[in-house]
Amino acid sequence: MRQTTAFLAAGLLALNMLAGSALAADPTLLNLVMPDAQVMAGVNVTNATVTPLGTFLVTHLSNDPGLQQLIAQTGFDPSKDLTEVLAASNGNTAAPSGLTLAKGNFDVAKIVAQVSAGSNLQVSSYGGATLITAANPKDTYAFAFIGGSIAVTGDIASVKAALDRKGAVNSIDPALATQVQALSTTEDAWSVSLASLGSLIPGGAAASGGAGQTLQLVKNIQSSSAGLKFGSSVQFTAQAVADTPQDAGALGDVIKMIASLAAMSAANNKDAAAIAQALQSLQVTTSGATVNLSASLPEAQVEALLSAALTPHAALKTNKL
Repeated sequence: MRQTTAFLAAGLLALNMLAGSALAADPTLLNLVMPDAQVMAGVNVTNATVTPLGTFLVTHLSNDPGLQQLIAQTGFDPSKDLTEVLAASNGNTAAPSGLTLAKGNFDVAKIVAQVSAGSNLQVSSYGGATLITAANPKDTYAFAFIGGSIAVTGDIASVKAALDRKGAVNSIDPALATQVQALSTTEDAWSVSLASLGSLIPGGAAASGGAGQTLQLVKNIQSSSAGLKFGSSVQFTAQAVADTPQDAGALGDVIKMIASLAAMSAANNKDAAAIAQALQSLQVTTSGATVNLSASLPEAQVEALLSAALTPHAALKTNKL
């Protein structure tokens, strides 16, 4: 039942922007991350349903037919059963590998029953975990459940390697571990990359003129991080470390210019007023080779912005104005 699997995958990620009080990333999930991870992101969703933004999104998601089908088929309700999501990648475009890890409450028996009823997926056991793979060997995507509390998704090799690590101590890069610890304890949703953006952009990507210069500045970013903090206002912060202070200054100027132009354009569209305010609140500063970004927007305006974006044909309505 490939459709059921797709719904389950969507469910594991559906609340990626719902977060409550920030807690450090769960060490059990961290132990599963590949040692060569360079890019990670996470969110703690434990208290999502009691935050205004979380309540809004859960209410919207509850009306989604796909989510209702997911709940009926698997017994998994992301708004109630999901507590944390962690994603990791090796940041290698030539030989990519990645994992999405989720902690929560999973009715594995019901999920397996659904999978077993179809012919597109097969269930096996690996390392004491329940492993779900595609019947077609050309499809290398896999799910695994460790007990009923942890779900692992990714390519088969990465999932099996994660299961092999489940009894081991975390072995990710100490610099990455330090940033993950700091961000996951201060932010509700966060991301960090030790990989340069140049290594993450496909080699064939190119542009000319001003766009080419901007692309080169982006490629010169050696590491980056970002975080979101929810409350009466939504706080956004980010850092980008460039090759040199000169590159950082040029990148900061480009960001300011783009934000200013986008804010002016949004200001002329009444439906994009919240976007304009967010861009106008963006603060860009540099310190040595580091570019620092921050912005803040009242929660009510974020909710209004999401409401417009989530409304069917919202884009068409906007284009007619």
